[in-house]
Amino acid sequence: MMIHEDIKTQVKEIKEQVNIALNEEKVLGKVLPVCYRCAQVPKNGLYDGFRVEGMFFCSDCQEELFMAEQGSPEYQEFLFLIKGLLF
Repeated sequence: MMIHEDIKTQVKEIKEQVNIALNEEKVLGKVLPVCYRCAQVPKNGLYDGFRVEGMFFCSDCQEELFMAEQGSPEYQEFLFLIKGLLF
């Protein structure tokens, strides 16, 4: 149960970072994707990741998702993020 609370806290912090990054990009007049998980702008822009329900995941996080073992904290984090997007 503690893992879920930690993940919820991490997701909340990431969402705040993404919102800050998006606001900074709007101020600068740039439209760049920001990863929903790590809140970073990918080095190759729009072509460096994938979208799920309008949310962007960078290729680094994509690789972590594909390499995460079922039941690991990283896997649980991705499940929580994706469930939050779909439901």
